Amino acid sequence: MTNEERIKILEMVATGKLTVGQASQLMDTLGMKSTTDAAKRPDQGQRSGGYTQEAIGRIRGYRKSGDTVLTEAGLTNLPARQIAALKNNGVDANYIRALQGAGLVADITVDQVISLYNNGIDADYIRALQEAGLTDLTAKQVISLYNNGIDADYIRALQEAGLIDLTAKQVISLYNNGVDADDVRALREVDVTGPTVERLLSWKEYGV
Repeated sequence: MTNEERIKILEMVATGKLTVGQASQLMDTLGMKSTTDAAKRPDQGQRSGGYTQEAIGRIRGYRKSGDTVLTEAGLTNLPARQIAALKNNGVDANYIRALQGAGLVADITVDQVISLYNNGIDADYIRALQEAGLTDLTAKQVISLYNNGIDADYIRALQEAGLIDLTAKQVISLYNNGVDADDVRALREVDVTGPTVERLLSWKEYGV
């Protein structure tokens, strides 16, 4: 099998035209046809063929070890290119299982899993947000909260000051406008109707 044939097969796997199993079978078939040439050039055959087979094997092994976890997380029937993307970004079944344990599996995509991983977001961060009062979070909301520098302590402080039932969008808005728990308590003292997100944002806007 020539390098050109090998590259073509890998490209077909990447685009989803061939499964990993089909690619492996095709490469084995082509390899059998070039046994004589490979025997004449053993070093070259081992270098080119061995590398490709190893790469295919890693993808196949990842698919096998992660199938159950991926399925439970809603990531079913993934093409080889997405399996390869997870593997190449260092995302393993344990990481996806941890997201499951933190309750972040609803409508999650491969790209979102990779984004969570590459942003350094782990299950402990997600679980802490939920325990602080932000439940039913999506992957996109978690990433946005993390990238805005918001942690569970900030949310918990707002809750303890009397600002409850907040959404992720409201928390981000409050944080980016410099509203903290002291502002919530201060507004509560002067406004008998109680603090709301809208009043707190106006409070900050007018520099009160």
